[in-house]
Amino acid sequence: MELNLFKSDHSSSDDESSKPCCDLCMCTASMPPQCHCADIRLNSCHSACDRCACTRSMPGQCRCLDTTDFCYKPCKSSDEDDD
Repeated sequence: MELNLFKSDHSSSDDESSKPCCDLCMCTASMPPQCHCADIRLNSCHSACDRCACTRSMPGQCRCLDTTDFCYKPCKSSDEDDD
């Protein structure tokens, strides 16, 4: 699998898909915690991501490689129905 690593362009669109969020956040038990998001997005990472890695496939599958001491709010609302 070939990956491209690039710095996110924060000047991109303000649409809903670029807002920072994470459905699969994992953190260490250390203090402060070290957290990263394992979500895969198509063609780009969220707007707050500094290190984004994408496959060269079409569409690209991208993952933010940043480490933070918190988790972003979930992308999917807990009120959504899974019909």
